[in-house]
Amino acid sequence: MSTSHVEAARPVRKKSLALCAIMLSIACLALPALAQVAASESALPDAPSADSSAVALAVTTTTATDHPFTLGERAHAYARAVFSPVTIIGPAFAAGIGQAQDEPPSWGGGAEAFGKRYGSAAARRVIAETVIFGFAAADGEDPRYFPSQDRRAWARARHAIVSTFVSPTSHGVTIPAFSRFVGVYGAAFISNTWYPDNRATAGNAAVRGTWGIAGSLGLRLASEFVPLFRKYQQ
Repeated sequence: MSTSHVEAARPVRKKSLALCAIMLSIACLALPALAQVAASESALPDAPSADSSAVALAVTTTTATDHPFTLGERAHAYARAVFSPVTIIGPAFAAGIGQAQDEPPSWGGGAEAFGKRYGSAAARRVIAETVIFGFAAADGEDPRYFPSQDRRAWARARHAIVSTFVSPTSHGVTIPAFSRFVGVYGAAFISNTWYPDNRATAGNAAVRGTWGIAGSLGLRLASEFVPLFRKYQQ
């Protein structure tokens, strides 16, 4: 690659890394607040002054912690998350975007390149779900998605967004979704082992992880409004 091309690529990488850092900073600031709000709402599900959408979130949290999430149930949820149509459709969609954007460029185009991009996306999903399974079992999180009890569109959308960043636990409290962030970003960094050298950087991995979180949010929104997705959602 010529010096001019390298110099031209640097601003793009810096912008991507800066954008990722901003999003991560916002998430880090928002997560404790979201967890505190969700926990306080779940503690007062019958308060007459509570907003109905807040009550719906509290009801959902209670449903998730009615009984301990056993290791067998965790294994079943993990298998459902890994061996499902979403594991095929999601990576195919991501591979299609990568193919259209020629990203990474060194993989080129054509069927073989699509196969590489598809395999990469599928591997990241399986790795992420595996890490989520282990981490959630360790800290007691229940990473499954429980639809909102509120039928209003905005309340349902807000529930899907919030549940991307927080998780109920077997202890009856709501905490930041550590397992999801560790799993998604961990898989993104592990994928550096097979990405081309110019895409196997911490900055690029962070960007991939951020897009992975965005994908999780999108899947939760789909699960909330399209019942077919709920069967395969975790």
